[in-house]
Amino acid sequence: MPHVRDFLSRFRPAGAPGPGRAAVPADRRRELESELGPVLALLDEPSAECADILSAAQRDAERIVSTARAEAQGLTSAARERAADHAAELVRQAVAAARTEAAAIVAAGEAEAASITERSRERVPALAGRAVALIRELGQDDGTATPGPAGPAPSAEPGRPS
Repeated sequence: MPHVRDFLSRFRPAGAPGPGRAAVPADRRRELESELGPVLALLDEPSAECADILSAAQRDAERIVSTARAEAQGLTSAARERAADHAAELVRQAVAAARTEAAAIVAAGEAEAASITERSRERVPALAGRAVALIRELGQDDGTATPGPAGPAPSAEPGRPS
């Protein structure tokens, strides 16, 4: 079945029979310029205004970015200073804690040294008496030693005072 368009194409107007007319071809470009020229000329002013708005926006954006960078740099340097101060405070606290611990260790060492010194003062007379008694016993075995007071008995562990 033929389309409606095919049916209607039969009724297109046709030129007059006979030789064709001589004519100048239509200048389609000039026709478009004459039609669209005034309309496009009206767009020149808004286009210039748009370019001005864009350049102003670009300047504003650059100013905002430079301000933000300067502010960020200031914040960064302030944060670094605070971090350095905080680190210094932590170091001071660690040193103070180490000094306190060292003082406690020294005090404990001094107390232990005092205790050892006191025990040695208490034991020296007894040990001296034992040493004298041992020397006298050795001398009696030879028959050359003189009798004297007997000291305490030797300890069960050699090298370890009682």
